[in-house]
Amino acid sequence: MTERNPPAMGAFSTRVPRTYDASAERVFDAWVDPASVKAWLAGGERAVVDARVDGLFYVEMAWEGRIYPHYGRYLRVERPHLLEFAWVSEGTQGKESVVLVEFIRRGARTELVLTHDGLPSEEMATSHHGGWSGFMEQLVERLR
Repeated sequence: MTERNPPAMGAFSTRVPRTYDASAERVFDAWVDPASVKAWLAGGERAVVDARVDGLFYVEMAWEGRIYPHYGRYLRVERPHLLEFAWVSEGTQGKESVVLVEFIRRGARTELVLTHDGLPSEEMATSHHGGWSGFMEQLVERLR
């Protein structure tokens, strides 16, 4: 298993739960399929995804007329139960943070719990909470 880099991480985190009317496999695959990630997370911008331990990802996100690059590496990939990846962006002040996405079966539905650790400030934790909440809402459309 690839290790986290705690000295490079901030002290703040956010947690965002969401339930989907889809199987855990389907929700998990939406996070690792490059075309899917491009559609719902990158908003049609560039997305490169190599979803395996130590595999890299790169996602461009458009916001207010500007492209924000996000990149990282996968720490754990356990289909369909969890994804864990390092996350670096301007919003993390270029420092590594870690996103853990858990997929919990609830009958025919899936509860997704996203925890983003290592954020540099309370303000960035609040900002990321809003961002992840919005992206997880866009994922609802992708899963229809």
